Amino acid sequence: MSVDPKQVLAEVYSGVSEVGRTVSITAYADTYSPVTGNTTRTPTTYTVLASPLYNQTRSITNDSQPRGTAQIIIPAQGVTFTLQAGQKVTVGSKVYTITVVGRLELVSTLEAIAYELTLQEGAP
Repeated sequence: MSVDPKQVLAEVYSGVSEVGRTVSITAYADTYSPVTGNTTRTPTTYTVLASPLYNQTRSITNDSQPRGTAQIIIPAQGVTFTLQAGQKVTVGSKVYTITVVGRLELVSTLEAIAYELTLQEGAP
């Protein structure tokens, strides 16, 4: 049986759009100036579709340290930037920091269909 990656992407997006909402993700680019010795941090904010938060979930690292308090799923369709730990996610009026980015992909094509983000409440 053959799986059409475009159809799977469309189904994931459709499912999340039925129950989800748009969230803002702020990514940062740092530029270091050897002349001044200063680093300039430039934020860029993106708006993406995301599932509802999976509240109170906790991911544990190998050293038993909690890595997050919630998770969300973001369909790969429409993501035009690289998701990374340390970026900020604003859901309603709450701000979270991405601690883990998981990639959900089709085994047959290794094409990303969604990203699972583990979040820690607050923005250090």
